[in-house]
Amino acid sequence: MKSPCVREIEPGKVATGTFLVQSKDVRQKKTGEPYLSLVLGDRTGELDAKMWDNVAEVMNTFERDDYVRVKGLLQIYNNRPQFTLHTLKRIDDTAVDAADFFPASERDPAEMLAELRAIVASMKNPHLRALLESFLSDEEVVRLYIKAPAAKFIHHAYLGGLIEHVLSVCRLCRLVASNYAGIDLDLLLAGAVLHDIG
Repeated sequence: MKSPCVREIEPGKVATGTFLVQSKDVRQKKTGEPYLSLVLGDRTGELDAKMWDNVAEVMNTFERDDYVRVKGLLQIYNNRPQFTLHTLKRIDDTAVDAADFFPASERDPAEMLAELRAIVASMKNPHLRALLESFLSDEEVVRLYIKAPAAKFIHHAYLGGLIEHVLSVCRLCRLVASNYAGIDLDLLLAGAVLHDIG
């Protein structure tokens, strides 16, 4: 986990960290000069942030949903924390771990992928096994598959949620197949692995 995260920033202390811009609003001070009103966040929470000085230099260098490296002072204003920013610089997406900024599965993605590969390897139907092995040999598909959430809100709505959900459905398939004669377990498992692929 990156440090500091939102929940570690203490009032009255200067902090430097990387955060996701959840909202961005350019407003005007009474003098007519611009200031930034932002909501910055990570997986531990969010902070109301304001930048009062040198705004013209940075306001067009980043947008909502960008990552930024900031330095500022957390203060209490109207009984609420407010992060007053002194510096701000956009950070490339490749320089951060998305799991630091969004909820993520507690399970290791590589461990879940290994479990899924073992399920596919155990299949007796050579055609279904070949289909799933082809799917799992596509590096780009696998990269996305192990990071994707399973849903927006209802279940497994976090990074790695899709593969975690699929493994859960595979376990249920095995339980169902053991209780009903005539069930084609390989076909059931293939459906479980691919049921949310779209």
